[in-house]
Amino acid sequence: MRIVIIGAGFGGLNAAVTLQKKLNPSQHEILIISDNPQFVFRPSLIWLPFHKHSIDRFTFPLRPTFEKMDITFIENRVQAIKPKKNYILCKNGEIIHYDFLILASGASPDWRRIKGLEGESSSVYTISSALKTRKKVEELTENEPIVIGIAQGNPNQGIAYEFLFELDAFLNKQDIKCPITFFTYEKKLFEGKGKKGTARIEELMAKKQIKWYCDVSVKKIRGGHVYLNNGKHLPYSFTHILPPYKGKEFVFSSKGFKHDHGILPVKETLQSVQWDNVFVVGDANDIKGAKTGRAAEQQGILAAENIVKQLNHEPLLSYQHEQLFLTELGNEGAMLILNKLNDNGILKGTISGIFPHLLKRAFEKYYMFKYS
Repeated sequence: MRIVIIGAGFGGLNAAVTLQKKLNPSQHEILIISDNPQFVFRPSLIWLPFHKHSIDRFTFPLRPTFEKMDITFIENRVQAIKPKKNYILCKNGEIIHYDFLILASGASPDWRRIKGLEGESSSVYTISSALKTRKKVEELTENEPIVIGIAQGNPNQGIAYEFLFELDAFLNKQDIKCPITFFTYEKKLFEGKGKKGTARIEELMAKKQIKWYCDVSVKKIRGGHVYLNNGKHLPYSFTHILPPYKGKEFVFSSKGFKHDHGILPVKETLQSVQWDNVFVVGDANDIKGAKTGRAAEQQGILAAENIVKQLNHEPLLSYQHEQLFLTELGNEGAMLILNKLNDNGILKGTISGIFPHLLKRAFEKYYMFKYS
């Protein structure tokens, strides 16, 4: 039995490890395909524009990691999936057959969906874009207007809040004063993270004299202005706007999948609504709620466990969304928000200060120690 995983981020990595632990390698073959030879601990990308954070601290090569686990690693780019015939077509023409497939390929920023946005906004989605953003940040001078925001269709809002407060801390350290405006399509700041989380963000916005707009969408970007649907035109010299998401290009080339902008609908079991032997995890699926590394990790594990259950003819598990957010707050440390189901009900908590910041650093070190 061959199980193929596309993508080697949080979801793909944890799916592969779970399968390796639960299946007999003499009876089952595990393959993982990625066009990136490195694992990137993406939560650490937020520090690259503002600190001399060594890239080696949060990346490691994938091939040696998978070789130690007797998992076949294929460095290639997927061109299309043929779900009716159970095979994957790669860019180099290679065909890879599968019995089960886990799509953990993530999503991509859809810069073109908003008129004028492409090429205007800084970004921290990749190492290269974060390093380009560092250069732009270091060139900021006194009184340059800054606009930071979350455009409609972006499911990972936390990045914008982290960037906002990290940038504020950087400017304060350089003794540079710039007016900052923040906007979001959320009906309130940090929506869905609990009253304490929203109150803490509002408190920091007021303290730092950051103007904000909630429940707005972006109409267009033109002539150094962000045009919002509330009639406001926000001038900027520097901008950081989280764009809508779209699925990876191979989804659009895969005729057998229904999707919304390349994002695939799934059942509660994380199976594709069309194909029971295809599981979709992380940013690639349409599950509501924030798209975080933690969510991708948990979904990757569940998808692997459900494949094992299918093989054993056992009932499948349903995904239960939990909230675990670690959001950097610049000079204010960080904020930890927990909302998790346990045997006694729901475990909730919100903590801010230096401890959550140290915890995020610890997670980074844990991943490097465990997998590299």
